[in-house]
Amino acid sequence: MRQHVRTHHVVALLLLALLWGGIAACGDDTPEHDCAIGDPIEGPTCECDGADCVCPSSGDCAIFCVADCDLQCAGSGSCDFDCGPDCDIACTGSGNCALTVGHGSTVDCTGSGDCDVVCRGDCDVRCPGSGDCVVHCEPGAVCTTDGA
Repeated sequence: MRQHVRTHHVVALLLLALLWGGIAACGDDTPEHDCAIGDPIEGPTCECDGADCVCPSSGDCAIFCVADCDLQCAGSGSCDFDCGPDCDIACTGSGNCALTVGHGSTVDCTGSGDCDVVCRGDCDVRCPGSGDCVVHCEPGAVCTTDGA
């Protein structure tokens, strides 16, 4: 009986380790690992690229996209996006967008939520939506704005 209990404990510990490894794998930034969704309060905690960077259909979303970024915030949740150069972002929903973009990026804020954009390099920001739109241009960068 005692050996049987020990076996159950070992099996339970192994299963717990496997489960914890799956949760902790969010720090794994390999392209095939999809850890695109973070917590906007904590900021983007996981890296993704290209088509792996997708917000859920509802709820808040936080993404750190490292390459080939084509991001959309279309729902009612708020979005926190941080991406490198040549990023293309569309904020079309009713949630607020907090965006940090690199050189050569384009941002379209067409929704009803507020947009707060930080350009780390030359960027183009269009704000025809009904929310407030604020653009922060880092020193040396050229920020083209329309409606901001």
